[in-house]
Amino acid sequence: MRIYFDVSTLNPQKVTGVGVYMLQLLEHFSKEKDLEVRPAVKISRYKNKKNIESILPSHHAESFLLLKWASDSLYHGPDFKLNLKGFLPRIVTIHDMIVFEEKYNRPEFFLKGIRDMTNVLNSSVDAVIVNSQFTKNQVLKYFPQLEDRLHLTYLGCNRSRMAGQGPSLGLPEKYILFLATLEKRKNVLGVIRAFEALKAQGFEEKLVLAGAWGFGAEEIQRALESSPFKNDIIHLNYVPTEKLSELYQRASVFFFPSWYEGFGIPVLEAMSLGTPVVTSAGGVLEEISGDAASLVDPGSPTEMAAALSRVLTDQAYREALTQKGLKQAPRFTWEKCAQDTVAVYKKVLGRS
Repeated sequence: MRIYFDVSTLNPQKVTGVGVYMLQLLEHFSKEKDLEVRPAVKISRYKNKKNIESILPSHHAESFLLLKWASDSLYHGPDFKLNLKGFLPRIVTIHDMIVFEEKYNRPEFFLKGIRDMTNVLNSSVDAVIVNSQFTKNQVLKYFPQLEDRLHLTYLGCNRSRMAGQGPSLGLPEKYILFLATLEKRKNVLGVIRAFEALKAQGFEEKLVLAGAWGFGAEEIQRALESSPFKNDIIHLNYVPTEKLSELYQRASVFFFPSWYEGFGIPVLEAMSLGTPVVTSAGGVLEEISGDAASLVDPGSPTEMAAALSRVLTDQAYREALTQKGLKQAPRFTWEKCAQDTVAVYKKVLGRS
């Protein structure tokens, strides 16, 4: 079984959520005896050619076949794109439906995103993989005709990928961690407001914001600059994968009250490393957290501050969250994600 895997949007040197998904699938696919993975188009056509060659065997770059004649083969676009037309069965992964949420997007991105997503999901795609029940429900809300072609494959959590060497991040002794792109839908303003409410009660913890700037950065930067506790807020920008263990494990609490997620890998990563989690009630974050996190209203800085306060001061509650998290995270593995994905491949090719 040959899979033409579209890695055109992958940059192994700066991996974020969807990139983690691609790399983990490729790693686990390499263990499948009945599976051959090739780039969807000639590697020479990719802008990130050198990076792609580092994760796919070099001979695959030169052994590109005319897909028109390929048998027992299919195309998989793991980042919601379909860069290949005709001939082969086609599978696409949808990670979220945020492009349909106008309040989180620039007008031009909102309109282009809807157009691109609609073109993909209204095409003759053979299967659509989604990463959570929440995302599945969102897809069906806008594209109910896809119900028979939707396949749920939960993402995973891999502790070993986060361990590595390198210079220390210079972290404070006590801190609350937020890890994500600093953009509107991640509720960074809510994080700041909740932290300010907590500091007003006399807590000594600092706030570490780890992530590159995204949409809505100007508003977030103004909030940081005007905060009465701005000297207690540290921005680390993008943190390399190999430093994530240090970042999570040294944190007093992982705070992730995002407005909208398709999955939420950081929540499981924090749990897997024994860090208690405060995250949003409802949606996918509650779906993957179960009772292993403190669930809060992301629109209430007061409620969020109270949840943080309890985790920081109630040792029994903190330990209970930690133990529940250590049990919850292993329920989501990349091995299972890869197995479920291969099962979709086989079904599309009529092998199951």
